[in-house]
Amino acid sequence: MADPREFIVFDTETTGMPPGARLVEIGAIKVRGESVIDRFDSLVNPQIPIPSQVVSVHGICDEDVRDAPHAREVLLRFAEWAGKLPLLGHNVAFDAAMLATESLRAGLTLPKNPTYCTLQSARRFLRRKSHSLENLVRDLDLPTAEHHRASSDALHTLHVLWRIQEVASCRAVLKKGRAVHEFAPQGVELNGKKIILQEAAQSKEPLDVRYRFADGRMMSLLLTPRFFYQRQSHSWMEAACHHAGYDKTYRMDRIIAAQWANSTENSPQIESQA
Repeated sequence: MADPREFIVFDTETTGMPPGARLVEIGAIKVRGESVIDRFDSLVNPQIPIPSQVVSVHGICDEDVRDAPHAREVLLRFAEWAGKLPLLGHNVAFDAAMLATESLRAGLTLPKNPTYCTLQSARRFLRRKSHSLENLVRDLDLPTAEHHRASSDALHTLHVLWRIQEVASCRAVLKKGRAVHEFAPQGVELNGKKIILQEAAQSKEPLDVRYRFADGRMMSLLLTPRFFYQRQSHSWMEAACHHAGYDKTYRMDRIIAAQWANSTENSPQIESQA
């Protein structure tokens, strides 16, 4: 079966690893046959501080995205632009997970575009010591440009694909992967007294939360829950921290107690021995 003749090559820059990370940039190229027919590029305001160790990789700092649109707006535009075309990336699982998670976080319909991965194809056909995008561009003497920015890495990925097709001398070098929506994180089922967290997320009302940090410290926090997900063996809650002024992530088993912020009752709505 031949590789698709029309597709999107895309890349993302983020605040870290999904599903907890936020988008800070999407860059994409629309390809038909052997021609680039359109481009998409947008910075994204992640609504949280970008960690300094991540800034050192892609160079995008808080000031750069201060006036950028939020993820919901950018994702809606990207979905309309991409349509139902296949999405191709280098280690596409990372970028597809970012699209799926941010769409879920924003309350959008999850994209169902099929995905293809040039990293898998490079490992199969090129068999280099390193198959990182940066090393492949250097080792294969492909056109140079900056790395770790979404648009330039999307173009690097396209050049890698074309080189793989040249080396393989066959009509199909790509293996169809999962659809984007299948990369969404597993949800968290809230029941019993923890239903208050879901109710607060739906009503967008704050809670007084008693939280135990990893070092054992206990602290009372004013939080408005927003998003819940499962990662590895733990459940996590993203919530607006009213003291910090932006969203933070909290491990669910460390939430000891919670009650409505305007509650006059003395007893908490959640009690946990965690």
